[in-house]
Amino acid sequence: MRCPFCHSDNDKVLDSRSAQAGYRVRRKRVCQECGRRFVTMEHIEALNVRVVKSDETREPFDREKIRRGIERACSKRSVASETIEATVQQIEAAIYSEFDFEIPAQKIGEVVLRFLADVDEVAYIRFASVYREFSGATDFLKIISGIEKRSSLNGEGTPPIDDVEHESLGQEKFKRKSRAERNGS
Repeated sequence: MRCPFCHSDNDKVLDSRSAQAGYRVRRKRVCQECGRRFVTMEHIEALNVRVVKSDETREPFDREKIRRGIERACSKRSVASETIEATVQQIEAAIYSEFDFEIPAQKIGEVVLRFLADVDEVAYIRFASVYREFSGATDFLKIISGIEKRSSLNGEGTPPIDDVEHESLGQEKFKRKSRAERNGS
């Protein structure tokens, strides 16, 4: 690793620690040339997953698009940035574990909704309204009634997303497939 001060590539690692739920490694280093200390963060190189858009074009998966969408949905809500980062990591991990090379853009939205439901109800509704292109108040009423129905059944705050809501909005159900099912084994 090059020293950010003298640009020497002769350094020594003083300490390594797992960070962000094991998705990153934080290393304290000391430059052997100038003696200054610096910290590096290492993360797993993303797999080459491609997103298949509705017009059949393909583009590389970009976790920052997910982060920006969640940040917009959580705007002016009391959702900590650490919670947003953890949610993005969970979504990214789910995508990499459920899809090998390509993922339809629609599925990304469903995965985001699945995790956002546990973060904040208002953010969930905001994201769903953009992702599902709500056309009027009835779309909002359907999603709110679905949330209320699940809340009353579970007796908890924000329940997890389920198939009832997808069906009420005419969306394809999100079904998690095992790796064996995806590979046809």
